[in-house]
Amino acid sequence: MDLILLAKIVKMEADIRTAQVELDAVGMMVENKRGTQITNPLISVIDTLERRQLAVIRSMSLNQTAHDPRTINRTAKVESEARAALKAVGVAGLTAQPVN
Repeated sequence: MDLILLAKIVKMEADIRTAQVELDAVGMMVENKRGTQITNPLISVIDTLERRQLAVIRSMSLNQTAHDPRTINRTAKVESEARAALKAVGVAGLTAQPVN
């Protein structure tokens, strides 16, 4: 199932990039049939694709590492070890000392 969702994300990314290239070529404003300048409809297409892509990413929980307890605990452990090492060495041990 994850591979199918990943394929959807990649397909949407390709579509977003294709639409963005076309938008860059045509511009942000286009002329409608009456000759009035309007916002390029590709902007809404790109926005919709990006929203759908983010929804699929959220459904796969690909961006959840910040709230994952394992990540938080691992980060806390590394911070604790770094503080212990700093305490053992001291601030003076971090600065360059003359060799002689």
